[in-house]
Amino acid sequence: MKVYICACQYYHRIPEDKIAAIQTACREAQIPCEIVPDLCLTSVNNHSKLTELASDDVIMACQHRAVRSLFGNVEELNIEGLNCIDLRAASLDDIMASLSLKPIQPVEELIYEKINCEWIPWFPVIDKTRCTECKKCVDFCIFGVYSIEAGKVKVTQPKSCKTDCPACARICPQNAIIFPKSEEERLNGTLNEKIKPQESDNISLRERLRHRKNNLRLFKEDK
Repeated sequence: MKVYICACQYYHRIPEDKIAAIQTACREAQIPCEIVPDLCLTSVNNHSKLTELASDDVIMACQHRAVRSLFGNVEELNIEGLNCIDLRAASLDDIMASLSLKPIQPVEELIYEKINCEWIPWFPVIDKTRCTECKKCVDFCIFGVYSIEAGKVKVTQPKSCKTDCPACARICPQNAIIFPKSEEERLNGTLNEKIKPQESDNISLRERLRHRKNNLRLFKEDK
């Protein structure tokens, strides 16, 4: 067994002292432990690393639905069988107990090799257990983040997503679009139940599409 811990380098959604405590306990118990600077970034820039996971490995990151959706394109993995621990929600005591770890004092300082990358890894992932391929997100996103392959909606241009914009997730009728780094439970995969888009979200969608059409018309007139 090996433990992988996401440090959430760019958004710091997970407290470093919590990660350091787990890392220290793993080392004392001689359990291999690797700090992944940012799991979202790794899933895009170093996708092959995800295939290294063994069936008994433990992934400590954010919400279970978000992590499973991040790993959704790795055909070699049994997504449902992934052993995930939600560092944002689970208490330190519960995490320690789940791995039979004993708290160690003093806690070592958290040290890991940070990634030097100008791109901020904010992008959507799709929960395919909910997605009905309605393609509303494809029509809605003006940045070209989504595309359709073999009739299926995929996030093919994650780096084109506008940082901190979760608008497409708000209008998804199945609540299938997840932004792992969002702080809103409706958008980050925390809630298990589906939540329908609010009327204000649908109004925003209509306004956005109308605005886009107007821009296209003006562009054609300028030409």
